Amino acid sequence: MTISERLNSKLLGLVRDSDGLLFDQGLNADDEYTKEVGDSGEFQLAFAFGLYAVLISPNLSEGDWSRSWGDRSAVERLISSIFNRFAPDQNPLSPQVVNISNRW
Repeated sequence: MTISERLNSKLLGLVRDSDGLLFDQGLNADDEYTKEVGDSGEFQLAFAFGLYAVLISPNLSEGDWSRSWGDRSAVERLISSIFNRFAPDQNPLSPQVVNISNRW
């Protein structure tokens, strides 16, 4: 199994450019997937960015098929935990604290 195939299976095929997510993290999509790769920060961040892309996408429906989020909080916690472990400064779900005191 390649790294690309594993990421696609974890993201249930919902991300169109999963190879791009891997490339952005410095991984070669065609390399062999191993447990060490799966546990690496690079792979985990590619997964988290993929989950985030799915999370912010609109609910979809076509014919008899639909995908919607009933409760996003579990997915948000998973995304945040990955980012907080490997790249806290890149966490798209962390609250942004802005100091506006100098504007008063």
